[in-house]
Amino acid sequence: MGGKAVVAIAKDPSVDEMVRQAFGYLGEEGEVIRKGSTVVLKPNAGHLGKPGTSVNTSAELVGAVARAARAAGAGKVILAEASAIGCDTMACLEDSGIGAAARAAGVDEIRDIKSEKDLISVPIRDARSEIRSVRLPRFLVEAEHIINMPIFKSHASMVFSCALKNIKGVVQDKVHYEMHKTNLAMAMMDIWSVVKADLNIADLIWPAEGFGPHSPVPLDFGCVLASRDPVALDAVACHCVGLDMGKVSYFENARERGLGCADMERIEIRGKSVAEVYKKMWLPYLDGFDTWPEYEFHTENSCSSCQSLVAFTMEKLKALGEYDRNRDAVICLGAKDEVPDLPKERLILCGNCLRKHRAKGVAVNGCPPAEPHVAWAIIDREDQLEIGPGFRERMHGDEGPWNLYIEETIERKRREAARAK
Repeated sequence: MGGKAVVAIAKDPSVDEMVRQAFGYLGEEGEVIRKGSTVVLKPNAGHLGKPGTSVNTSAELVGAVARAARAAGAGKVILAEASAIGCDTMACLEDSGIGAAARAAGVDEIRDIKSEKDLISVPIRDARSEIRSVRLPRFLVEAEHIINMPIFKSHASMVFSCALKNIKGVVQDKVHYEMHKTNLAMAMMDIWSVVKADLNIADLIWPAEGFGPHSPVPLDFGCVLASRDPVALDAVACHCVGLDMGKVSYFENARERGLGCADMERIEIRGKSVAEVYKKMWLPYLDGFDTWPEYEFHTENSCSSCQSLVAFTMEKLKALGEYDRNRDAVICLGAKDEVPDLPKERLILCGNCLRKHRAKGVAVNGCPPAEPHVAWAIIDREDQLEIGPGFRERMHGDEGPWNLYIEETIERKRREAARAK
């Protein structure tokens, strides 16, 4: 790869100004967006989440980029997303405010990738995961420009989510599910080999620290990062938030696939420097399941959805005062031919992959299971097979202790940071 990868860092009270700066740092407007071209904006809107929660990309940023694309002479601007498995894309876009912001900015179409029927089968040459081909919407394949717009957020199974991970949202549920059943990080790189975003604009305005993606904590950061290279963007973002790249396996996966540049010596930063915007983020999932040594986990062949849910559950048990008293629980997730031979009440079977072993343990149905069901199975030692009477009332009862736990943890982290200075 010749030359250096360029990453722009913009910081300004005005989101429109940050986007204008980011475009400018990467080249003249006509170099970034060709006049008359079709531009697809791909935000992160995978889950329901109101504006300000940092669950999804900032609606204000989506609107600003749509306006910038128009100003650059785009002929058509399309907003497109495929929400997480089990979520409704259009509901996520509306709940986050992204849909309204896009319409106000004059986008021509808002499309749910999951419901598209006009698909093109694209082979993945030299696939490194089990994903050998992917069916993509024709409008996405034929667009002149794709602008990838992630939000930087803590992630229970992937440490963090930003530009590289956001590409998962261009596939339909079948492929999304298949990606979770293989090496997810490498499957993401395989998708990148056939869906290359021309531009990546990352939301670090209010990125999410803490127990993401289930319970993110917005952090006032005030930045936008942009690059044509998603690997370089993610690498610079890690440095901006104080995350050791060695803790993130998918940089190595990207290198193996020949994607982008993660070497800071070969990245040119324009605009603000890393030092000028640096703010240490609280990312609690750096050590994976070793974070909870008191528990025994069997995670072979499990997908990242169940991994992240179980990781979140461990912290939920602490918040509810149930962590210590349930240390005898042995937690299984992922398809298995055999499960540990234990008294039934000790073995927690998470997800539909383990349905055939249901008689041997406490079963939690779902793909993935409903968020509170794993915790309740561990606490009650009873099967959690469906959303039944009292579900919402019990969830509401758990919210108070959980919110207090987050507040106390944040305050403790702030005190520790202050002492470290």
